Amino acid sequence: MFDVLIAGGGPAGLAAATALAQRNVSVAVVDPAAGLAAPRAELLAQGAEPVAHRLGLEHALARAVKIDAVESHWGAAGLQSHGAHPGLGLHGWGISRKHLSIAMVQRVSDLGVRIIEARITNAQKTARGWFVKTGTGSDTATLHARYVIDATGRPAHIARRQSATVLHGPDLVAVLWRTPRPKSNVMQAEAVAEGWWYSVPHQAGGTVAFVTSSGTAKQVSGSSSAFLAQARDTLNLIDVRHATGPTRLMDCRSAVLDQASGPGWHATGDAAAAFDPISSQGLFNALSGGFFAGHAAADALAGDEDAPKVFEALASRTAERTHSTTHLQYAALPFDTAFWRHRARGGLDRLANTAVPA
Repeated sequence: MFDVLIAGGGPAGLAAATALAQRNVSVAVVDPAAGLAAPRAELLAQGAEPVAHRLGLEHALARAVKIDAVESHWGAAGLQSHGAHPGLGLHGWGISRKHLSIAMVQRVSDLGVRIIEARITNAQKTARGWFVKTGTGSDTATLHARYVIDATGRPAHIARRQSATVLHGPDLVAVLWRTPRPKSNVMQAEAVAEGWWYSVPHQAGGTVAFVTSSGTAKQVSGSSSAFLAQARDTLNLIDVRHATGPTRLMDCRSAVLDQASGPGWHATGDAAAAFDPISSQGLFNALSGGFFAGHAAADALAGDEDAPKVFEALASRTAERTHSTTHLQYAALPFDTAFWRHRARGGLDRLANTAVPA
Protein backbone atom coordinates (compact mmCIF):
# COMPACT_ATOMS: atom_id res chain seq x y z
CA MET A 1 0.00 0.00 0.00
CA PHE A 2 1.22 3.49 -0.88
CA ASP A 3 0.44 6.69 0.97
CA VAL A 4 -0.11 8.53 -2.33
CA LEU A 5 -0.64 7.33 -5.87
CA ILE A 6 -0.07 9.92 -8.60
CA ALA A 7 -1.86 9.35 -11.90
CA GLY A 8 0.38 10.94 -14.55
CA GLY A 9 4.15 11.20 -14.93
CA GLY A 10 4.48 14.61 -16.58
CA PRO A 11 6.11 17.63 -14.91
CA ALA A 12 3.18 18.22 -12.52
CA GLY A 13 2.99 14.60 -11.38
CA LEU A 14 6.75 14.27 -10.96
CA ALA A 15 6.95 17.59 -9.08
CA ALA A 16 4.25 16.36 -6.70
CA ALA A 17 6.11 13.06 -6.25
CA THR A 18 9.33 14.93 -5.44
CA ALA A 19 7.64 17.10 -2.81
CA LEU A 20 5.99 14.07 -1.20
CA ALA A 21 9.17 11.98 -1.17
CA GLN A 22 11.06 14.88 0.41
CA ARG A 23 8.58 14.58 3.28
CA ASN A 24 9.10 10.81 3.57
CA VAL A 25 5.67 9.94 2.15
CA SER A 26 5.57 6.69 0.16
CA VAL A 27 4.64 7.45 -3.46
CA ALA A 28 3.93 5.63 -6.70
CA VAL A 29 3.65 7.37 -10.07
CA VAL A 30 1.58 5.53 -12.68
CA ASP A 31 2.05 6.50 -16.32
CA PRO A 32 2.38 4.39 -19.49
CA ALA A 33 5.25 6.57 -20.71
CA ALA A 34 6.77 8.38 -17.73
CA GLY A 35 9.90 10.30 -18.74
CA LEU A 36 9.33 9.75 -22.46
CA ALA A 37 8.35 13.30 -23.35
CA ALA A 38 8.54 14.46 -26.95
CA PRO A 39 11.81 16.17 -27.93
CA ARG A 40 10.43 19.69 -28.07
CA ALA A 41 11.45 23.03 -26.59
CA GLU A 42 9.15 24.68 -24.06
CA LEU A 43 9.23 28.02 -22.38
CA LEU A 44 9.77 28.16 -18.62
CA ALA A 45 9.01 31.49 -16.96
CA GLN A 46 11.48 33.09 -14.55
CA GLY A 47 9.19 32.59 -11.57
CA ALA A 48 9.90 28.85 -11.71
CA GLU A 49 13.50 29.23 -10.52
CA PRO A 50 12.76 28.98 -6.76
CA VAL A 51 10.47 25.99 -7.34
CA ALA A 52 13.08 24.27 -9.52
CA HIS A 53 15.60 24.81 -6.71
CA ARG A 54 13.29 23.21 -4.14
CA LEU A 55 12.68 20.30 -6.46
CA GLY A 56 16.43 19.77 -6.90
CA LEU A 57 16.36 20.60 -10.62
CA GLU A 58 19.07 23.26 -10.76
CA HIS A 59 21.07 21.12 -13.21
CA ALA A 60 18.09 21.04 -15.58
CA LEU A 61 18.02 24.84 -15.64
CA ALA A 62 21.78 24.90 -16.17
CA ARG A 63 21.23 22.97 -19.43
CA ALA A 64 18.46 25.32 -20.56
CA VAL A 65 18.86 28.39 -22.78
CA LYS A 66 18.28 31.66 -20.97
CA ILE A 67 15.90 33.80 -23.03
CA ASP A 68 17.48 37.22 -23.55
CA ALA A 69 14.52 38.93 -25.18
CA VAL A 70 11.19 38.43 -26.91
CA GLU A 71 10.58 39.58 -30.48
CA SER A 72 7.08 39.82 -31.86
CA HIS A 73 5.43 40.80 -35.11
CA TRP A 74 1.81 41.36 -34.19
CA GLY A 75 0.07 42.49 -37.36
CA ALA A 76 -0.06 46.24 -37.92
CA ALA A 77 2.12 46.83 -34.86
CA GLY A 78 5.08 45.52 -36.87
CA LEU A 79 8.30 44.26 -35.32
CA GLN A 80 8.73 44.79 -31.58
CA SER A 81 11.56 43.70 -29.29
CA HIS A 82 10.99 43.37 -25.56
CA GLY A 83 13.64 43.00 -22.90
CA ALA A 84 10.89 41.77 -20.60
CA HIS A 85 7.55 40.08 -21.17
CA PRO A 86 4.47 39.94 -18.92
CA GLY A 87 4.49 36.16 -18.94
CA LEU A 88 8.24 35.75 -18.58
CA GLY A 89 9.36 38.35 -16.07
CA LEU A 90 12.85 39.62 -16.77
CA HIS A 91 13.65 36.47 -18.72
CA GLY A 92 12.71 32.86 -19.09
CA TRP A 93 14.32 29.66 -20.26
CA GLY A 94 14.02 27.60 -23.41
CA ILE A 95 14.14 24.08 -22.00
CA SER A 96 14.04 20.66 -23.62
CA ARG A 97 10.91 18.88 -22.40
CA LYS A 98 12.66 15.54 -22.94
CA HIS A 99 15.73 16.55 -20.91
CA LEU A 100 13.51 17.95 -18.15
CA SER A 101 11.50 14.72 -17.97
CA ILE A 102 14.65 12.59 -17.77
CA ALA A 103 16.01 14.81 -14.99
CA MET A 104 12.75 14.65 -13.04
CA VAL A 105 12.43 10.87 -13.36
CA GLN A 106 16.00 10.50 -12.10
CA ARG A 107 15.25 12.85 -9.20
CA VAL A 108 12.18 10.96 -7.97
CA SER A 109 13.92 7.60 -8.46
CA ASP A 110 16.81 8.80 -6.28
CA LEU A 111 14.23 9.73 -3.62
CA GLY A 112 12.72 6.24 -3.65
CA VAL A 113 9.56 6.94 -5.63
CA ARG A 114 8.23 3.91 -7.47
CA ILE A 115 7.43 4.55 -11.14
CA ILE A 116 4.95 2.11 -12.66
CA GLU A 117 4.77 2.12 -16.46
CA ALA A 118 1.14 1.19 -16.96
CA ARG A 119 -2.21 2.65 -17.92
CA ILE A 120 -4.89 3.10 -15.27
CA THR A 121 -8.07 1.30 -16.27
CA ASN A 122 -10.15 1.89 -13.13
CA ALA A 123 -9.91 3.82 -9.87
CA GLN A 124 -12.33 3.33 -6.98
CA LYS A 125 -12.48 5.26 -3.70
CA THR A 126 -13.61 3.12 -0.75
CA ALA A 127 -13.65 3.41 3.05
CA ARG A 128 -10.30 1.59 3.02
CA GLY A 129 -8.70 3.97 0.53
CA TRP A 130 -8.20 3.86 -3.23
CA PHE A 131 -8.00 0.70 -5.32
CA VAL A 132 -6.49 1.45 -8.72
CA LYS A 133 -6.38 -1.13 -11.50
CA THR A 134 -3.76 -0.97 -14.21
CA GLY A 135 -3.17 -2.88 -17.44
CA THR A 136 -5.34 -5.45 -19.20
CA GLY A 137 -5.49 -9.21 -19.44
CA SER A 138 -2.58 -11.03 -17.80
CA ASP A 139 -0.87 -7.68 -17.10
CA THR A 140 -3.65 -6.48 -14.79
CA ALA A 141 -2.58 -5.29 -11.34
CA THR A 142 -4.35 -3.55 -8.45
CA LEU A 143 -2.65 -0.83 -6.43
CA HIS A 144 -3.83 0.34 -3.02
CA ALA A 145 -3.27 3.91 -1.84
CA ARG A 146 -4.56 6.22 0.88
CA TYR A 147 -4.67 9.26 -1.41
CA VAL A 148 -4.65 10.00 -5.15
CA ILE A 149 -3.37 13.02 -7.10
CA ASP A 150 -4.75 13.49 -10.61
CA ALA A 151 -1.94 14.73 -12.85
CA THR A 152 -3.32 13.21 -16.07
CA GLY A 153 -3.26 16.51 -17.99
CA ARG A 154 -6.22 18.06 -19.78
CA PRO A 155 -8.28 14.82 -19.78
CA ALA A 156 -8.40 14.94 -15.94
CA HIS A 157 -9.36 11.25 -15.86
CA ILE A 158 -9.57 10.82 -12.08
CA ALA A 159 -11.34 14.11 -11.37
CA ARG A 160 -13.95 13.56 -14.06
CA ARG A 161 -14.77 10.15 -12.60
CA GLN A 162 -15.36 11.94 -9.31
CA SER A 163 -18.07 14.07 -11.01
CA ALA A 164 -15.88 17.08 -11.79
CA THR A 165 -16.57 18.97 -15.02
CA VAL A 166 -13.98 20.54 -17.31
CA LEU A 167 -14.66 24.08 -18.54
CA HIS A 168 -12.97 24.79 -21.87
CA GLY A 169 -12.03 27.98 -23.65
CA PRO A 170 -12.11 28.38 -27.45
CA ASP A 171 -10.81 25.57 -29.65
CA LEU A 172 -7.03 25.87 -30.05
CA VAL A 173 -4.38 23.47 -31.40
CA ALA A 174 -0.63 23.86 -31.89
CA VAL A 175 1.20 22.24 -34.80
CA LEU A 176 4.86 21.68 -33.86
CA TRP A 177 8.07 21.18 -35.87
CA ARG A 178 11.69 20.74 -34.84
CA THR A 179 14.34 23.30 -35.85
CA PRO A 180 18.10 23.71 -35.45
CA ARG A 181 19.11 25.87 -32.52
CA PRO A 182 18.80 29.57 -33.46
CA LYS A 183 21.93 31.73 -33.35
CA SER A 184 20.43 34.04 -30.71
CA ASN A 185 18.66 33.21 -27.45
CA VAL A 186 15.48 35.02 -28.42
CA MET A 187 11.90 33.85 -28.28
CA GLN A 188 9.79 34.96 -31.22
CA ALA A 189 6.05 35.29 -31.84
CA GLU A 190 4.18 36.34 -34.97
CA ALA A 191 0.49 36.82 -35.73
CA VAL A 192 -1.07 35.76 -39.05
CA ALA A 193 -4.67 35.78 -40.23
CA GLU A 194 -5.54 32.25 -39.07
CA GLY A 195 -3.48 32.05 -35.88
CA TRP A 196 -0.03 32.82 -34.51
CA TRP A 197 3.46 31.36 -34.56
CA TYR A 198 6.09 31.04 -31.87
CA SER A 199 9.65 29.73 -31.72
CA VAL A 200 11.59 28.67 -28.62
CA PRO A 201 15.30 27.75 -28.58
CA HIS A 202 17.01 25.09 -26.46
CA GLN A 203 20.51 23.64 -26.44
CA ALA A 204 19.70 20.64 -28.61
CA GLY A 205 17.77 22.67 -31.18
CA GLY A 206 14.43 24.42 -31.03
CA THR A 207 10.73 24.21 -31.64
CA VAL A 208 8.56 26.26 -33.96
CA ALA A 209 4.78 26.05 -33.62
CA PHE A 210 1.69 27.35 -35.36
CA VAL A 211 -1.26 27.90 -33.00
CA THR A 212 -4.61 27.83 -34.77
CA SER A 213 -8.07 26.24 -34.85
CA SER A 214 -8.34 22.44 -34.87
CA GLY A 215 -9.75 22.41 -38.41
CA THR A 216 -6.86 24.44 -39.80
CA ALA A 217 -4.34 22.41 -37.77
CA LYS A 218 -5.53 19.17 -39.38
CA GLN A 219 -5.18 20.69 -42.85
CA VAL A 220 -1.68 21.94 -42.02
CA SER A 221 -0.61 18.56 -40.66
CA GLY A 222 -1.88 16.83 -43.79
CA SER A 223 0.18 19.05 -46.11
CA SER A 224 3.10 20.05 -43.90
CA SER A 225 5.72 20.56 -46.61
CA ALA A 226 3.49 22.71 -48.79
CA PHE A 227 2.34 24.75 -45.80
CA LEU A 228 5.92 25.41 -44.65
CA ALA A 229 6.92 26.42 -48.17
CA GLN A 230 4.13 28.97 -48.26
CA ALA A 231 4.96 30.20 -44.75
CA ARG A 232 8.59 30.82 -45.73
CA ASP A 233 7.39 33.42 -48.23
CA THR A 234 4.84 35.15 -46.00
CA LEU A 235 6.27 35.25 -42.47
CA ASN A 236 8.10 38.40 -41.44
CA LEU A 237 9.89 37.09 -38.35
CA ILE A 238 9.64 33.36 -37.71
CA ASP A 239 12.20 31.32 -39.67
CA VAL A 240 10.81 27.98 -40.84
CA ARG A 241 13.38 27.27 -43.56
CA HIS A 242 14.93 24.39 -41.63
CA ALA A 243 11.83 23.13 -39.82
CA THR A 244 11.48 19.36 -39.97
CA GLY A 245 8.75 16.87 -39.11
CA PRO A 246 6.97 14.78 -38.50
CA THR A 247 4.57 17.39 -37.21
CA ARG A 248 2.77 16.93 -33.92
CA LEU A 249 -0.64 18.27 -32.93
CA MET A 250 -1.14 19.46 -29.36
CA ASP A 251 -4.41 20.55 -27.75
CA CYS A 252 -3.74 23.91 -26.09
CA ARG A 253 -7.16 25.22 -25.15
CA SER A 254 -7.61 27.02 -21.87
CA ALA A 255 -9.33 24.72 -19.37
CA VAL A 256 -10.23 24.54 -15.70
CA LEU A 257 -12.02 22.05 -13.45
CA ASP A 258 -15.12 23.20 -11.61
CA GLN A 259 -14.02 20.94 -8.74
CA ALA A 260 -10.33 20.18 -8.28
CA SER A 261 -10.44 18.32 -4.96
CA GLY A 262 -12.60 15.92 -3.00
CA PRO A 263 -12.34 13.31 -0.24
CA GLY A 264 -8.99 11.61 -0.66
CA TRP A 265 -7.95 13.29 -3.92
CA HIS A 266 -7.08 16.50 -5.73
CA ALA A 267 -5.91 17.50 -9.20
CA THR A 268 -2.89 19.48 -10.30
CA GLY A 269 -1.12 20.75 -13.42
CA ASP A 270 -3.16 20.75 -16.63
CA ALA A 271 -5.69 18.44 -14.99
CA ALA A 272 -6.69 21.29 -12.66
CA ALA A 273 -6.11 24.26 -14.98
CA ALA A 274 -4.54 24.42 -18.44
CA PHE A 275 -3.42 27.63 -20.09
CA ASP A 276 -3.34 28.96 -23.64
CA PRO A 277 0.36 29.06 -24.68
CA ILE A 278 0.01 32.80 -25.32
CA SER A 279 0.16 33.22 -21.51
CA SER A 280 3.62 31.55 -21.26
CA GLN A 281 2.51 29.88 -18.00
CA GLY A 282 2.00 26.19 -18.86
CA LEU A 283 5.27 24.63 -17.69
CA PHE A 284 5.60 27.01 -14.74
CA ASN A 285 2.09 26.05 -13.61
CA ALA A 286 2.96 22.35 -13.89
CA LEU A 287 6.08 22.60 -11.71
CA SER A 288 4.73 25.02 -9.12
CA GLY A 289 1.27 23.44 -9.00
CA GLY A 290 2.75 19.97 -8.64
CA PHE A 291 5.08 21.10 -5.86
CA PHE A 292 2.28 22.58 -3.78
CA ALA A 293 -0.08 19.71 -4.64
CA GLY A 294 2.42 17.27 -3.15
CA HIS A 295 2.65 19.25 0.07
CA ALA A 296 -1.13 19.53 0.26
CA ALA A 297 -1.46 15.74 0.04
CA ALA A 298 1.22 15.26 2.70
CA ASP A 299 -0.57 17.71 4.98
CA ALA A 300 -3.90 15.96 4.42
CA LEU A 301 -2.40 12.59 5.36
CA ALA A 302 -0.93 14.20 8.48
CA GLY A 303 -4.42 15.22 9.60
CA ASP A 304 -4.95 18.64 8.02
CA GLU A 305 -8.28 18.03 6.29
CA ASP A 306 -8.41 21.59 4.93
CA ALA A 307 -5.07 21.38 3.08
CA PRO A 308 -6.49 20.15 -0.27
CA LYS A 309 -9.20 22.83 -0.21
CA VAL A 310 -6.63 25.54 0.53
CA PHE A 311 -4.51 24.27 -2.36
CA GLU A 312 -7.56 24.19 -4.64
CA ALA A 313 -8.48 27.77 -3.72
CA LEU A 314 -4.96 29.05 -4.45
CA ALA A 315 -4.77 27.13 -7.74
CA SER A 316 -8.22 28.37 -8.72
CA ARG A 317 -7.24 31.98 -8.05
CA THR A 318 -4.10 31.59 -10.16
CA ALA A 319 -6.14 30.09 -13.00
CA GLU A 320 -8.78 32.81 -12.78
CA ARG A 321 -6.17 35.56 -12.91
CA THR A 322 -4.43 34.02 -15.93
CA HIS A 323 -7.60 33.15 -17.83
CA SER A 324 -9.06 36.63 -17.26
CA THR A 325 -6.15 38.31 -19.07
CA THR A 326 -5.29 35.75 -21.77
CA HIS A 327 -7.86 37.10 -24.22
CA LEU A 328 -6.34 40.59 -24.13
CA GLN A 329 -3.53 39.64 -26.53
CA TYR A 330 -6.15 38.29 -28.93
CA ALA A 331 -8.22 41.44 -28.40
CA ALA A 332 -5.41 43.47 -29.98
CA LEU A 333 -6.86 42.05 -33.24
CA PRO A 334 -3.72 42.10 -35.35
CA PHE A 335 -6.00 40.65 -38.04
CA ASP A 336 -9.75 41.20 -38.26
CA THR A 337 -10.60 37.54 -38.92
CA ALA A 338 -12.93 35.00 -37.30
CA PHE A 339 -9.99 33.34 -35.50
CA TRP A 340 -8.98 36.53 -33.71
CA ARG A 341 -12.48 37.89 -33.07
CA HIS A 342 -13.70 34.65 -31.50
CA ARG A 343 -10.75 34.34 -29.11
CA ALA A 344 -10.78 38.05 -28.23
CA ARG A 345 -14.09 37.52 -26.43
CA GLY A 346 -12.49 35.23 -23.85
CA GLY A 347 -14.46 33.15 -21.39
CA LEU A 348 -14.75 29.44 -20.67
CA ASP A 349 -17.63 27.40 -22.10
CA ARG A 350 -19.04 24.60 -19.96
CA LEU A 351 -18.91 21.19 -21.61
CA ALA A 352 -20.71 17.97 -20.76
CA ASN A 353 -18.91 15.76 -18.26
CA THR A 354 -18.74 12.61 -20.37
CA ALA A 355 -16.92 9.51 -19.16
CA VAL A 356 -13.49 9.00 -20.67
CA PRO A 357 -11.09 6.05 -20.43
CA ALA A 358 -8.43 6.40 -17.73
